[in-house]
Amino acid sequence: MFRFVTDEVGGIGSKRKKSARSCGQCKKRHRRCDHAGTEASAVPELGSPHRETSSRQHEQHGEPAEQREAGSQSVSPGIHISVDEVDSHGQSEVPSAAPPRQQNATRDAYLRFVGDLSPEASFLANSHAERHNGKRNASRHDYVGVWLGQKPEDPQGGSTNSQARPAATSSSNPDSSSLPSLQALRPSLRQECIATLPPAYEFGLLSDLFFAKIDPIFPILRGDVLGDLGVMESVALKQCICLVAAWDPSMKKHLRLPHTERVLSPPDFRTHMASAVNQSLNLGFINDKMILLQICALMAMYVEKPGCSELSTYFCSQAVQHAQTLGLHVGWPQESAGGEESRRIFWCVWVLDRLNAATNGRPILMHKQDMDKRVVESFESQAPSFKLMIGVTQFLDDTISLYRPHATFPDQAFSNDSQTFEDLVEATGALDIGNALLASLEMFYLSVVILRSRPTGRSEGIRTPSSELQWFCATSIVSIASEEFKSTITYWPILPYSISMAVSVAYKTLRYSRLPYNRKRAYVLFHSSCEVLDELSRTFLSARAVARLAADTVQEVERVTSERNRSDNTRDTTRDNSNGIAGMINGTEGTLSEGGPSSGPQLDVDSTENRHPSTTARDRPLILDPISLQDFGGEAGIFNNFDPSFDLGRIDAVFSANLNPTVPGLTEDWPAGNGFL
Repeated sequence: MFRFVTDEVGGIGSKRKKSARSCGQCKKRHRRCDHAGTEASAVPELGSPHRETSSRQHEQHGEPAEQREAGSQSVSPGIHISVDEVDSHGQSEVPSAAPPRQQNATRDAYLRFVGDLSPEASFLANSHAERHNGKRNASRHDYVGVWLGQKPEDPQGGSTNSQARPAATSSSNPDSSSLPSLQALRPSLRQECIATLPPAYEFGLLSDLFFAKIDPIFPILRGDVLGDLGVMESVALKQCICLVAAWDPSMKKHLRLPHTERVLSPPDFRTHMASAVNQSLNLGFINDKMILLQICALMAMYVEKPGCSELSTYFCSQAVQHAQTLGLHVGWPQESAGGEESRRIFWCVWVLDRLNAATNGRPILMHKQDMDKRVVESFESQAPSFKLMIGVTQFLDDTISLYRPHATFPDQAFSNDSQTFEDLVEATGALDIGNALLASLEMFYLSVVILRSRPTGRSEGIRTPSSELQWFCATSIVSIASEEFKSTITYWPILPYSISMAVSVAYKTLRYSRLPYNRKRAYVLFHSSCEVLDELSRTFLSARAVARLAADTVQEVERVTSERNRSDNTRDTTRDNSNGIAGMINGTEGTLSEGGPSSGPQLDVDSTENRHPSTTARDRPLILDPISLQDFGGEAGIFNNFDPSFDLGRIDAVFSANLNPTVPGLTEDWPAGNGFL
């Protein structure tokens, strides 16, 4: 067991003093010498450059000697339970090249939680006990850490640390002050980030849409007054608002920037916004940890191109890291001014962690075992629409646990014995949040039900068609996304994810069902869901890979079906022609035997008139209408006639992986035979 001993001999960072040698008189008498200590105490420490520098700095700012003496004695770190107390630990020596601290940083940004597993917590606990109780090593068996509060110093006060960044708000990016060329470019790069914002009118429209469709179900910015923040913090949050709101097709006409005269395309506009935010983060323009958390949470929704799951996962993990650094999972102190806000933001990060796990196939980073009871109970104090979002995400959390590598797969585990969507709406009091938000959240709920209703044969490696419940959910998802709610639903990453789930459900039935009728129904659903996904791929470029694979599959199905119908028509026409010729010969023989000269031509006209309607009916399936495609028979349907160059194994792998939340996000170049299936 290690015991940490505080070094308070000469201040933080100083070495232990060496004992002075005895004087000559005491050495002769073989007695302890006290003359060296008194002489040393009477002589000022002229050799200490730190004391001289500190003294000159305090004298320049006119600080009284009494305050300097009192301040020089308080060198031990202290534990801080409230935000109102000031921590002096580690602030005596700060590099002068550190970037200046933002003056308008939020008050709660300086609150930091130090867990008991950190050696720093032992120093802080002992110092706090000495300061308040006069005892060391006090019992702290019911605590898991200590709170460390640090208020920003007055930038006009003349303190030697006025230009230092507080430890609670330091950015995770490395200090770039050692790069002279980059330091010279920082002012121009900072101005470039500030200028990358749409005009006031266009930003007002984007902001109104964000707070109308995104904020009710993901209130990461609710109640924040952007004008009260620093310049870079405010600009970065506005850029994140524009980034998320630009997904909505109704904003296409308003995506413009001051330095461009034309309206930008949605992908170009979002690329400009994301690049500016990323530049601000990389260069350390933003130091407030709470603002960094909010920015990373919104940037985690940036799914702009195929294979972007790594970028989305990175920002999600950064948001989780900032939340845990701020101690949101253990609950802020009750007397903290931002306690309610901290719990709301924690639930946003918690929801984001589950969404990232399901859509990108990543492990969950925040677990219920690590959450404080007060944080769990704060679920009831959230807004109704956000409570419904949390309720559906809790359902997703339980479902993900069934897909973990070492989870058991009993038959009853995947039975849908949970609450229906209507029950969740009533339980959370979200009856009056509006049809558009309800439709958006129902699509999310139906996607979770599809994952929950996995057929039992999957655990044994048996390829089975989709279950009836999965089929119903997929049909409902396509109906919501393509009919009356098409223009009112929320455009966020869950939308293409839900449509991709519907495409996978239809493909599994089309591929593995034994009934030709079910295959025909599955193709109709597959065709309609591919149309919706192809339209969404213009907005969400991340859905373009799955949409392209689905379109290739549809074209191959139509090609095989048309060839089958053409060969069947040729065979039927040949059979009919042979039957007609035989009938004509028989009729001619009968006419000649009976001696009726006028009956032969009439028989030929009748047979010709009887053949034309049947031929026209057989020609209709050549029109590539998905409802009229009729050859889905056989053990494998039409898939046995696919072109050998068509990589059917890759298609099977991609659409099957969409139904497994533990498999990472797949792209169009993802090979088959990977061992996941």
